[in-house]
Amino acid sequence: MTKRKKKNDIYYLDTASLSVKKVRVSMRQRLFRLLRYLVVCVFLVGVAFFLFAYFFESPRERQLSEDLSVARAQYRYLNKRVDELNLVLTDVQDRDRDLYRMIFEAEPPARKAVLRNNYSEFKDNEIGDVIMETSESIDRMANRLYAQSLSFDQLYLLAQQKEKRMSCIPAIYPVNKQKSRMSSGFGQRFHPIYKRLIKHTGVDIACPQGTPVYATGDGKVTVAAQNMVGYSGYGVVCRIDHGFGYESLYSHLSSLAVKPGQKVKRGDIVAYSGNTGMSSGPHLHYEVFVNGKHVNPVYYFFIDISPEEFLEIFEKSKEINQSLS
Repeated sequence: MTKRKKKNDIYYLDTASLSVKKVRVSMRQRLFRLLRYLVVCVFLVGVAFFLFAYFFESPRERQLSEDLSVARAQYRYLNKRVDELNLVLTDVQDRDRDLYRMIFEAEPPARKAVLRNNYSEFKDNEIGDVIMETSESIDRMANRLYAQSLSFDQLYLLAQQKEKRMSCIPAIYPVNKQKSRMSSGFGQRFHPIYKRLIKHTGVDIACPQGTPVYATGDGKVTVAAQNMVGYSGYGVVCRIDHGFGYESLYSHLSSLAVKPGQKVKRGDIVAYSGNTGMSSGPHLHYEVFVNGKHVNPVYYFFIDISPEEFLEIFEKSKEINQSLS
């Protein structure tokens, strides 16, 4: 009885015996063939998966892609809104500076730049560019808002001090207007002794010797003496510190009515006009300082003087003539 041939059996012709014999396959060969078959299958499956993943999106991937697109659009819109808010904040800061300079006559506080955060953690994100841009814009605006908040706090303090500040500004005429006249103003004037143009750091008000001289604002007397070091040629001099950066000086006096360290109120008599020091006639030489710098005293005559009187004094003070001191 002959054995039945299997479909996968392999035979060969034995030339020596001229007979057909069956090829015998060892177990090792069979395992190698099986392993080769599995490797080829895995490779083909891997290639198919890669091609599918590269050229086709899964429903989950499509949803994530749509979400990223929406997030990018929202960040860009947020950037636009931040830019608009920055414009509003710039306008607020401009108004803030005007409040300081026009109403309180002060410089706004310095707005120091604050170090920004590190945004490198977003650089590998799919929409890292817009996230970093938006984060930087928001942080810059937050820094500006913080600085503006501090500025408003300072404004509040200045507003609380406004009444006291107003009482300290040297704002009245230092002698009786009816018994005096403006003889020389602020700026380049001919010196009565040197006979050449020299900067006149105050105004000369001609008045009879012994005319009462009034403190032009509340303050504290810092200098009240004759021939004081640093005041050469001023004769008898009185200087008042009004606070808030304001000071006033009265010189060529005949006598003093106050002492150093004494507190005075606006309108108090502090001295009497005279003709001491480097002076060519009885008068009061009056100076005003703001933050240590000379300013034109005429600009501070605004409390006890009418517009017509101010214009008359102002026009007279502009004349380039010979000063009395």
